[in-house]
Amino acid sequence: MKRIIISSAILSLCSGSVLAQTVPATPLQPAAAQPASQQAAPAKTLAVGDKAPAVELTHVLKGEAIEEFEPGHVYVVEFWATWCPPCRTSMPHLTEVQKEHAEEVTIIGISDEKLQTVVDFLQKTDDEGKSWFDKIDYTLVTDPDESAYTDYMRAAGQRGIPTAFIVGKDAHVEWIGHPMSMDKPLEEIVNGTWDRDTYAADFKKKKEQEAAARSIMGEIQSADTPEEFRAALGKIDGVLAEYPDNLNLQLIKYDMLLKRLKDDDKALACGEQIARDNWDSSGLLNSISWNTITTEDISRGVKAAATRWAARADELTDGKDASIIDTLARCYYEQGDLAKAVELQKKAVQIAEPGMTKSLKDTLDEYEAELDKA
Repeated sequence: MKRIIISSAILSLCSGSVLAQTVPATPLQPAAAQPASQQAAPAKTLAVGDKAPAVELTHVLKGEAIEEFEPGHVYVVEFWATWCPPCRTSMPHLTEVQKEHAEEVTIIGISDEKLQTVVDFLQKTDDEGKSWFDKIDYTLVTDPDESAYTDYMRAAGQRGIPTAFIVGKDAHVEWIGHPMSMDKPLEEIVNGTWDRDTYAADFKKKKEQEAAARSIMGEIQSADTPEEFRAALGKIDGVLAEYPDNLNLQLIKYDMLLKRLKDDDKALACGEQIARDNWDSSGLLNSISWNTITTEDISRGVKAAATRWAARADELTDGKDASIIDTLARCYYEQGDLAKAVELQKKAVQIAEPGMTKSLKDTLDEYEAELDKA
């Protein structure tokens, strides 16, 4: 691996100052097409099982520079950006993972933004005055020439951030996905029980599903009338017939039935199936519940289903996830049970991370004001 150059000037700038199965991610916009005469040669591809590319980076903002992927050691190469909310949400989790595997794993967070942009972000503080620099406890670097981004993200066909690549003890790519979903595979990679070949086959199938979905995405996105939405639904059903476990398309279908066609009965049947198939995924249940309960003019049956999904997510997390409790409170609020909504929202505020407290408290104030008027 090429040397990562550490800048003492950058460290001094930061040292004094400075979150499904479905997990939120921010899609990236494709670059503008270049004339054929200016286009570079086709980029190499990167798949699970391939040798991890060397990483050439410009500045290390936190942590230590590395010379190469050392044999017997595990690395997480994670791509993020300061403007990406799911990336910021993942950061405390990555910090905990790094602490848990301090001896066996090195996490490297890479942003391709300008150096000063990342420095400014790291100096920002939360409600308690704690900076992002102090909250993050793993290696952070910048990649302004996008060399690492090209070798990893583009080569692997990844279209959203945050995305993590786990590089195993033999310097080969073991796993690719959202950092909030990497705990189990990382544990198995560290302890030597990971089945890379099986995961590689599953990952290849997933990529084929994504390619099939992309082939109809333009029609889905351009749909504007009920007739066009129904036509798009027909295309979705066609792909789902071949790939019935394509969760992204299932969710798009559900959203289209719920919000575009306003067909609560069919939406409810679709949503319930998704929930049943993912009954042990707190993240997905919370996401679909929030998406549902914040939709205007839905039926009582759909509201009740959203409440069941959020309650299950709360059960799976032992009532300790503030964002899930916030969703459950919203479900009761939308059903007119203001007292229950206030009770749950108070709990969410009490257990929330400092960065979430203000928005949750603002919502609590709204619920309490309406309860006082009732």
